[in-house]
Amino acid sequence: MVSGNLLEDQVSEEVIKYLEEKDDLCTCQQCQDDITALALSNLRPRYAGSEEGKVVISSVDLPSEQTKLDILRAIVNAAKKVSKRPHHDR
Repeated sequence: MVSGNLLEDQVSEEVIKYLEEKDDLCTCQQCQDDITALALSNLRPRYAGSEEGKVVISSVDLPSEQTKLDILRAIVNAAKKVSKRPHHDR
């Protein structure tokens, strides 16, 4: 059975892209993970309980412009918070 938040992979990929564009943010794995987790906690999850459900949600909801904007906004806000209080000693 396929289940889980379908946004996880998309948010993780977008965090990497976002950090590649920013010279002033730490790009270590810990910061990436923290930004991803914080962003996901501020987004409405998209769950699927079957492969068919995953296909429907992935093809209809995830590519929408509003969803993309929501993801970017959540990442930007999460990155600001994580950069102020990173969980490492750099």
